[in-house]
Amino acid sequence: MLSIKRVCLFYNFGKSWKSDPGIIKASEEQKKKTIVELAETGSLDLSIFCSTCLIRKPIRSKHCAVCNRCIAKFDHHCPWVGNCVGSGNHRYFMGYLFFLLCMICWMIYGCICYWRIHCATSYAKDGFWLYLTQIASCSPWMFWMFLNSVFHFMWVAVLIMCQLYQIAGLGITTNERMNARRYKHFKVTATSIESPFNHGCVRNLIDFFEIRCCGLIRPKAVDWTTQYTIEYDQTSGSGYQLV
Repeated sequence: MLSIKRVCLFYNFGKSWKSDPGIIKASEEQKKKTIVELAETGSLDLSIFCSTCLIRKPIRSKHCAVCNRCIAKFDHHCPWVGNCVGSGNHRYFMGYLFFLLCMICWMIYGCICYWRIHCATSYAKDGFWLYLTQIASCSPWMFWMFLNSVFHFMWVAVLIMCQLYQIAGLGITTNERMNARRYKHFKVTATSIESPFNHGCVRNLIDFFEIRCCGLIRPKAVDWTTQYTIEYDQTSGSGYQLV
């Protein structure tokens, strides 16, 4: 079981690190054509045009200052995987966080098992403070590993919960949540963000993780590297059509 978790951890880390996060590419000819078209229509503004990459920015994309490239459905730049997190590798990043949390829990469990076997103390018998002193003196290295694991467990767990809340509950990315007021397609109030990309918790998860089940469950495939506009369906309260 531990070996399977380890393999899954390194696989998802590798995919997060090396996969194309959704780099928006364009030839020199396409760049020139885009500039001319936007200039002729009077749409050459920084909200839809990247002055660094010289491309028209798809909706939900953002230029990463670290990587110096535009990323489709940009979430954030992660220094831990050395790559941007976007439409191409966001699922693998979530897998990496999940299996990392599993390995941390396994480490915490291993520390507890070690103390039960090698340390002549009991939490129920000695109480919290005496038990803490005993396990720290029994094996300082193991106690340090435990504290280190608990610390990493907390921030990884918080990160996973925040990501899942944004993915399933809000239907937005980290970048969109932080900069929602900059984007016209979001309705922002003091307490909430209304996203046109939010289809409900279950559908959001199906689309994000691309879950399929015998043809009964199918994700909505959207190429975020080529989606530039969004048109609202006035006959539906929350529906929309990507163009």
